[in-house]
Amino acid sequence: MSLNNIQLSDVTCQMLFEKSLVAKEGAIENPGVSKELIISSLGENQKNIFFLVNEVDHPYLPDIQMEMLSNLIIACKLSMSDIALVNYHYNQYQYPQFNEYFKPKIILLFGVSTAAIDLPFTIPFFQIQNFQQQSFLTAPPLADFLENKNLKKDLWISLQKIFLNK
Repeated sequence: MSLNNIQLSDVTCQMLFEKSLVAKEGAIENPGVSKELIISSLGENQKNIFFLVNEVDHPYLPDIQMEMLSNLIIACKLSMSDIALVNYHYNQYQYPQFNEYFKPKIILLFGVSTAAIDLPFTIPFFQIQNFQQQSFLTAPPLADFLENKNLKKDLWISLQKIFLNK
């Protein structure tokens, strides 16, 4: 492949040129191009449950963290088709965009603060907060749970309140 024919994905271009691409004033927009928001996610979001993680080195999660998340989802009597999993590192949108795109009823933030997505409140880890007819839960990054049974216990207690005690 020659250097003249390299094609970069939209995400790669955004990462490489986020501070150097500038729209020219008076530029003519292509009427055939949609400006619809597209957020990369795993899952089918059938039950409007939004998981937001912040993983720098992987598109979503490393295998071991993904396995742990899958086990948590199963323990809550859910499946991957019920949720939407988004990596904030590659989709740095704010709450209004996530809310409009996924229409979540439950929002779980792992390693992402409420301030990072422009929510008007902060909550301690594992405390359930209701806001605009949605339930929010913040927690440390999933990597922190791998070897820490106390964190797993605290998370499980909160998840039971959200998913199993309705």
